[in-house]
Amino acid sequence: MKQLSYDILIIGGGFAGSTAAWHLSRKGLRILLIDSKPWNRIGDKPCGDAVSKEHFDNLGMPYPEGEQLEQKIEGIKLYSPDMSTEWTVRGEGFEINAPLYTQRILKEARDRGVDVMDLTTAMRPIFEDGHVRGAVIFDRRSNEQSEVRAKVVIEATGYSKSFRSKLPQEFPVTEDLDERDADIAYREVAYTKEDIEEPGYLKIFINQTTSPGGYWWYFPKGRDKVNIGLGIQGGMGYPSIYTFYEKYWSQYGPDVDRNKMIVKGGALVPTRRPLDTLVWNGIIVVGDSGYTANPVHGGGKGSAMISGFCAARTVLDAFERGDFSSASLWETNICYNQRYGAKQASLELFRRFLQRLTDEDINYGMRKKVIKEEDLLEASTTGDLHLSVAEKAMRVIAGIGRPSLLYKLKNVSQYMKEIKELYKNYPESPEGLKRWNAQVKGLISDFEKAMSK
Repeated sequence: MKQLSYDILIIGGGFAGSTAAWHLSRKGLRILLIDSKPWNRIGDKPCGDAVSKEHFDNLGMPYPEGEQLEQKIEGIKLYSPDMSTEWTVRGEGFEINAPLYTQRILKEARDRGVDVMDLTTAMRPIFEDGHVRGAVIFDRRSNEQSEVRAKVVIEATGYSKSFRSKLPQEFPVTEDLDERDADIAYREVAYTKEDIEEPGYLKIFINQTTSPGGYWWYFPKGRDKVNIGLGIQGGMGYPSIYTFYEKYWSQYGPDVDRNKMIVKGGALVPTRRPLDTLVWNGIIVVGDSGYTANPVHGGGKGSAMISGFCAARTVLDAFERGDFSSASLWETNICYNQRYGAKQASLELFRRFLQRLTDEDINYGMRKKVIKEEDLLEASTTGDLHLSVAEKAMRVIAGIGRPSLLYKLKNVSQYMKEIKELYKNYPESPEGLKRWNAQVKGLISDFEKAMSK
């Protein structure tokens, strides 16, 4: 078997892995990135393909350009189940061609010295003395196995978790996913029969009948092309997602010409707080494998970029120290939770609240403004749901017809605040993880009891 030696092995070239490689390039380190897909499909994932502009600005990442940018986003239009209420939430972003953008980032990293191998999988970890020391990889082009030794492995295998799942179960980063904390998503990209009227606005349709525990989306990719799909909550015994798609797609995309389909596919999307720890000895987990997607809308590209950025920054510091233990890599957790994870944990509770609502609750809440556009904007951008004394009084009046809805809204607001504080005060070292984790689980248990009343 061929023996290879690198400083860093990155497994997965999607948004998280490519961001890490991009930030680590030109730092004088020997880096190998592998991806199981062929080069022209690296970065392809069945999702809405929308990314907020702020992520590129905050992380110093280049904007998509040319064919990578399919539509500039001006905002989102959200529709109630009965379609009688429409909310508009403004915000800049991009609807992208994900493979083209990811390949651009990887090419730039490769030009700066990163080795990139497509059609290559990590078969198993090299695990010695309680540390991940690399991986045995298989190159499908040459049909050869190689043993890759590395100081640190960045695991970015997406929802498959195909590498970290093979680690010893006592490793905290092997934490599994409850199926109810995931959405099953399916989408098609196709041309429309006529020009789209407002291509700068993404459309989201909430309906517990047509997409239980999730939503439908209609995301324009220019004037005559659209990404249309849905997500439904996993672990609930619902029929296959394709059954929902075939039954209801024309309700949300009557202008879509399925005879002119470009691509289709499905995926599992984690919709919970991040892994309790993204790191352990010799390994950092990023992107969907680390459960970094937004729990409410399931978008994961921006948060994947954040996790890749935090991993790269921490790895550079670890090389300065020559230490790749969990303690040395711990800053990844603190960086990620400060930038996104605390909001993400808060939004998990908001997601659990929303999934309990009936279509009638949602119709009433949106129409009477028991829940408002501002709530959605504040929750999605900060993870907060603030209700002033005057605001509470107004909502009592609005919520007379559904008192339980207002009661739950007050409770979820308080629990969101508490869990966000817990994540903002994430333990400074691995020694504090067990106690902190018990606090998180206790708070979630209390929340579930409160929501069940």
